[in-house]
Amino acid sequence: MNLIENAPAVTLETRLKYGYVTVKELCALKLCGLTTIYADIKSGALEVEKHGRSTRIRGPVAVAYTPGARHRQGMAEQSK
Repeated sequence: MNLIENAPAVTLETRLKYGYVTVKELCALKLCGLTTIYADIKSGALEVEKHGRSTRIRGPVAVAYTPGARHRQGMAEQSK
C-alpha cells in the first residue's frame, strides 16, 4: 500500500485560501520574475514567513499582492 496514492491532495486553490505558497509559485501566479518578488520583500511591500530555509507567502497575502508595489509606495510618499 503506497501512502502517497492515498494521501489527500492539497490544491493550490486551498493553499491560496488557508495555506502558503512558495516564491516560485507566486511568480507563476502573478506573471513576474523572482527579482521583482525579492525586491518587494526587501522593501517591505510583501510580507513573508521563513520555514527553515524556504520562504513562504500566506495565501491571502499572495492573492492581494500586486507585483512592483514598492514603486507605488514610493510614489505615494513623494506626492505627500
